Amino acid sequence: MIVLGGTVFAVIVEYPNWFANVPMSLEATRTFYKVLHPGFFFQTFAPLMLLTGLGFIATGWRITGARNMVAVSIAIMIGIELLTFIYIYPRLWIMLGPDAANQSVETLKLTAEQFTYADRIRTAMMFVASGFSIAALFRFFRSKYSLA
Repeated sequence: MIVLGGTVFAVIVEYPNWFANVPMSLEATRTFYKVLHPGFFFQTFAPLMLLTGLGFIATGWRITGARNMVAVSIAIMIGIELLTFIYIYPRLWIMLGPDAANQSVETLKLTAEQFTYADRIRTAMMFVASGFSIAALFRFFRSKYSLA
């Protein structure tokens, strides 16, 4: 849920500012992120999320329904990471990397559109993964604390 919250924050607050007036808004973004950028948050919490999911699978192994839902959630999160590394990071590099100032406005706008489209897919996948995790949590507690 922490990773989902960070994603929703980025989609609602950060990305509209990034793409408000390309290329000037991208230059402002590059100038703003001198010490840390959003990737530091996600590069820390995404692996922690995967590790806690694996920990849950190990500790809740006997609760098949919950275990399988967490496994599906982890598989979706791995898909998200693959999408991020293979497709999204190269576009971020084009828009915000050291050579971004040398890119044409058309290239930056096209790259921003591609990034936004892929990020919408990534965000939807994050909601689905979180839904599986929440359902797994309810199934876990129902199994552990049922009155029967």
